[in-house]
Amino acid sequence: MANIDNQCKDLEVKDYYTEGDYPKHSSLADLYNLQAKTQKMYFDKQGRKHFKDFNIGDVVDFLMVTEHAIVDELHEMMDAVGGIDDGVGNAAWKPWKGMHEAVRGKSLKDLSPGDLKELKMEWIDVMHFVFNAGLAIGVTPKEFYNYYLSKNEENWDRQRRGY
Repeated sequence: MANIDNQCKDLEVKDYYTEGDYPKHSSLADLYNLQAKTQKMYFDKQGRKHFKDFNIGDVVDFLMVTEHAIVDELHEMMDAVGGIDDGVGNAAWKPWKGMHEAVRGKSLKDLSPGDLKELKMEWIDVMHFVFNAGLAIGVTPKEFYNYYLSKNEENWDRQRRGY
């Protein structure tokens, strides 16, 4: 079950996209750079090395913890996909639960606003760690953007080639 001790359903989500202290219509680079700043704050607070000072062993250690964190957050997301407040959400992926078919037959729009928000916040938690993995290996926002689009084009080409 997604952690009930740190739910985000009551977290105020500001409209940073159209107002606030961040640039209007922030780009992926803005989000990526914000995660880099967050990690720097964490490393400073913990007295740890920064990504720029990592050796390969540090990268491996960081990626192993990051992999576990991503999987953990994906598990929390899976538990939240069917809703948390009613206590049957994880029945969406647990066929042995009595509510399995009923929960799977629901639509996301059937979730309460709080449960839908929890689900989306779990995805955001996944993305924090995905960004950290890129930061650990030195991916810049420009590379992230260009590599993503180039790989996406290749994936489309592979499908056209019958991959």
